[in-house]
Amino acid sequence: MEVILTVCAIIITLAFVALVVQAVLTLQQVRHTAKAAEYLALNADAKLTALDPVIGAVKSVSGAVSSGWFKIAQTVYGLFTRK
Repeated sequence: MEVILTVCAIIITLAFVALVVQAVLTLQQVRHTAKAAEYLALNADAKLTALDPVIGAVKSVSGAVSSGWFKIAQTVYGLFTRK
């Protein structure tokens, strides 16, 4: 009976050690992934800041499209193209 309990204790200890090793490896992978995500976020921030002039131009064009000048130009074009 004592041998069976010793074998079970050894097996449980080995399983616990394997679980701890797996947890450490998983946490290292999570830390590496978090560092990579942080690097990508910082890199994306710089690239998005570089796109500010393009975004401003798109806003300007969309503002012109929705303004009265575009509607007037569309009306004038419609007067000349009617059949």
